[in-house]
This record gives sequence, structure tokens and C-alpha cells, in this order.
Amino acid sequence: MNIVLDWGPIWQHRDQIIDGLLTTIALSAAGLLGAVLIGAVAGTAGASRWRTARVGAVLYVEGVRNVPLLLHIYFWFLGLSALQLPAFLCAVLGLSIYSGAYAAEIIRAGLLSIPPGQAEAARALGLGGWLTLRKVVYPQALRVIAPSLASLFSQLIKDSSLASVVAVGELAYQAGAIEADTFRTFEVYITIAVLYLVLVTVISQALLWLPAPQPGVAGARDG
Repeated sequence: MNIVLDWGPIWQHRDQIIDGLLTTIALSAAGLLGAVLIGAVAGTAGASRWRTARVGAVLYVEGVRNVPLLLHIYFWFLGLSALQLPAFLCAVLGLSIYSGAYAAEIIRAGLLSIPPGQAEAARALGLGGWLTLRKVVYPQALRVIAPSLASLFSQLIKDSSLASVVAVGELAYQAGAIEADTFRTFEVYITIAVLYLVLVTVISQALLWLPAPQPGVAGARDG
């Protein structure tokens, strides 16, 4: 059987594909921001010396990451349908809360990798608990966890395709719409796969090249 490829319909729907790509980027960026914020709180609690904080962090991480992401999205879109939240926001909430559990473990591990002497030296210089974290511990931890956060963002971009189930117009949703309109299944999904590949590769490498804050107690004292 001969397969004849026709890329004409793909070009004709290029605006739709570009809209899907931009929506995927926006959805992933918003999800990453939410995940990092949640993960910073939960990760710091997990690395805390306070047992209650550690237990709370463990309950969040284990309770969230052991439930499929699809159910998180459905919870906000269908389970709380009375709130009439926009589909895009439901997807962002699902991605943020789900990926936040993984970010929490990454951040917790990064914080625990910093020698306790760094924080002790900062406190000896008169820095309070928050300033010690912000100026001494977090910058050093960021250098350690940057590759893992880049990997998390790569996974989040791919996970964003699940937002198509609640009609968010990202790449996977647009692929289904174009395929239904043109019946060019192979061409459509090869195009979308290449776009995902390029997007994930470019963003992952770009994140790894970002300069990390300069750590150290001396820098904190100067600041």
C-alpha cells in the first residue's frame, strides 16, 4: 500500500497550529510558575526542623503525586463546575498543584544539600531566618536543582497536552481539530510531535544556560 503525504492542509491551518503552540507555551509557563511557588513552600516545609511542617509537606506530596494529573484537571473543571472557572485556569491549577509536588521534592533535596554551616554563619552575621534563606541558602540550592527544574518544565510541557480534554486550545487540541477537518492524521500528528520536540529541547537548554545567583555568606553580608 502506497502512502501519499499531503502537507498542504497543514500549511493551510498554520494559524491554528501557531495559536496552539502559543497556548501551550502560556499554559506551561503559568503551570511552572505555580508549581515553583507551591514547591518552594512545600519544599521548605519538608526541609524544616519542625515536625508538623515536615508531616504537612509529606501529606501534600504523597497525596497529590499519587493521583493522575487528568483527575486533577477534571476536579477543577467538572468537580467544581459550580465555580464556572475558565478551562485554561482549570488546566493551570491542575498542572501547578500536580507538578508542585514534584517541585517540592526537588527543592527539599536542594535545601538539604546545603551544609548547615552556611545558615549558621549567616545567623552569626546577624541575618534573620528569612534573609538567611533568601540570600544564602536558596541561591546555593538553585544551582544544585536547576537541571532538575529544567527537566520538570520539560515534563510539564508534555503534560500540558492533557488540557485538551477540557477544550483548552493547545497543540494537542488543535491537532485533533485539524485532523477531524482534513483527515490527514499522519501529517498532523507528525507536525505536532516535531513542534513538541523542538519546544521542549529549546526551552530545556535555555533554562540550563540561565546564570544562577551567586551564593555564599560573604555575598549575603555585602547585600
